Amino acid sequence: MNIVKYRTSTIIGRLLVCALFIFSGLALILASIYLEAPTVRKVFSVAAGILGILFFGRMAIMLIFLLFNNKKMFGYDRENITVRDKTFKLDSVKNVEEQNDIKTGYLGIRTPAFVLNIKSGESIYIPTYYVVSKKDYPIIHKTLKAIVSDRKKR
Repeated sequence: MNIVKYRTSTIIGRLLVCALFIFSGLALILASIYLEAPTVRKVFSVAAGILGILFFGRMAIMLIFLLFNNKKMFGYDRENITVRDKTFKLDSVKNVEEQNDIKTGYLGIRTPAFVLNIKSGESIYIPTYYVVSKKDYPIIHKTLKAIVSDRKKR
């Protein structure tokens, strides 16, 4: 069985970027407390710091879960495709498409995803969690399309 995984190096890189923005938010809050500045500037600094910590903190939590969980996006062989421990026959997959606003289940974060449309009307989502690089995204999409279209030709 061929397995497509999220890259650990990409996850760690995105986690470091989130940490940088979280520390920047903390620095904004601390600077507004301890430095002399007009009140309006302090309010904006605290608000920007809090928003940065909330947004990038949620992303960091999602990335930490992804770093320590199973990194398998999907697996496939000649007859089946497996997504999150569910196996489907390739004959039952109608097509593959992309969507940009799928719930991840982590703190209300939405992410782009690949969608496998099953002939029974069910949709199977393969979320990217923002850790699929711009270089890998089209390759994975082409791989999914090739798997499905190759099966339809037989």
